[in-house]
Amino acid sequence: MATALTMPQLGLTMTEGTVSQWLKKVGDPVKKGDEVVEVETDKISNIVEAHEDGILLSIVMQEGEAGPVKAVMGYIGQAGETVPGGSAAAEAAPPEAAAAPVPAVVAGPVQHTIVGGWVLATPYARTLAKEAGIDLALVSGTGPNGRVVGRDVEAFEAEEKVRISPTAAKVAADLGVDTQTVTADGRIMKNDILTAAGIVPAPVPAAAATPAAGTAEGKGAPKNGVLLKGMRKVIAQRLGDCWRNTPHVHHTVEVNMTKATELRSTFIAMDKKFSFTDLIIKAMCKVLEEYTAANDSLVDGYLVHNEGIHMGVAVAVDKGLIVPVIKNANHKGLMDIHRTVGELARAARDNTLSPDDLTGGTCTISNLGMYGCDHFTPIVNPPEATILGVCRTVDKAVVLDGKIVIAPMMNVILGYDHRVVDGALAGLITSRLREYLENPLLLL
Repeated sequence: MATALTMPQLGLTMTEGTVSQWLKKVGDPVKKGDEVVEVETDKISNIVEAHEDGILLSIVMQEGEAGPVKAVMGYIGQAGETVPGGSAAAEAAPPEAAAAPVPAVVAGPVQHTIVGGWVLATPYARTLAKEAGIDLALVSGTGPNGRVVGRDVEAFEAEEKVRISPTAAKVAADLGVDTQTVTADGRIMKNDILTAAGIVPAPVPAAAATPAAGTAEGKGAPKNGVLLKGMRKVIAQRLGDCWRNTPHVHHTVEVNMTKATELRSTFIAMDKKFSFTDLIIKAMCKVLEEYTAANDSLVDGYLVHNEGIHMGVAVAVDKGLIVPVIKNANHKGLMDIHRTVGELARAARDNTLSPDDLTGGTCTISNLGMYGCDHFTPIVNPPEATILGVCRTVDKAVVLDGKIVIAPMMNVILGYDHRVVDGALAGLITSRLREYLENPLLLL
């Protein structure tokens, strides 16, 4: 019986994914563990492997098509088996059909690899190309096996090559039109190619056209509106739900970072380095070890005590925010935390985080200090009960021992779910956190 290949759930909050590339084509033989299809979410990409030996009987979701978690992407089974909703599947492809990818035959110096009629490319490269209106068939690949990677698309765009839709590129090739000679208002489309070939007349500019009935704008889409999708859509849905369903309360305390600044300077002098974020993570872990209720989670009406302290660290990426998690952060030293934060941040920006990197957080830290922020109200991310917002460190006049002195001061804001954390406990947490940050040697 044919086995369905389904959209995996790459994280607790994932609801849908997109097929970015099929690594096998219908009729190809596969063995258990073979890489079959690459899928991506708003945050990460992942390879789906075959669960059994057989052949790829059918492809249900095409490349670029999105579907919900558990949706059927294709079927694997034995030659001649019937797949649901279809007839007998194709026979196994001949041995030569499963050979190594064949380099594409394209004009000019472009060099990349085509598999099953598609240019081999990473999800990030596809995203960049789509946003820039670049046809991947025009981009040379420098990745493994000729795969087009993000830097290839960026280099192509930097060289001000032609921005053209895939359909227009195909029509240009069929008609023998040199796309370098085509002028267009932005991306070159099919009609621009047909105009250049003399098949259709050049369009007459309209001064102020009224949206035609049946167009997106005519149906109610706002002028210049862009439909939410991908990461932005997930962020909007997730934070909207969090804000509506969680009773948020925020406490703000001001912290004197004089000794923390001195400690950091001492480490730098020893050719070691850590950021204030690293120190705050260490301090917050220490606080959560003492006030364990703040590390609890509320799940389906049950208060769950989390054994480990897994600290999420918000990282800004293109078009959104992602929160990789440092597992068992309270067991790591300051320099270990610094190294782990750096690795996770790079992986987040390179879109190489694994599902495990994004799940299991029990508390989150969001640092907006580098953006000059003096105060903000971070939103708790359930089932977590707490989030810590960090602001910039700025020199201020403060009173110490009856004297006015200049000291580096920083605001931190504890946001918490009032169903789990009471105000008195929140006060103890922020007070203890300030004590650790103002006396950082207590953390070492």
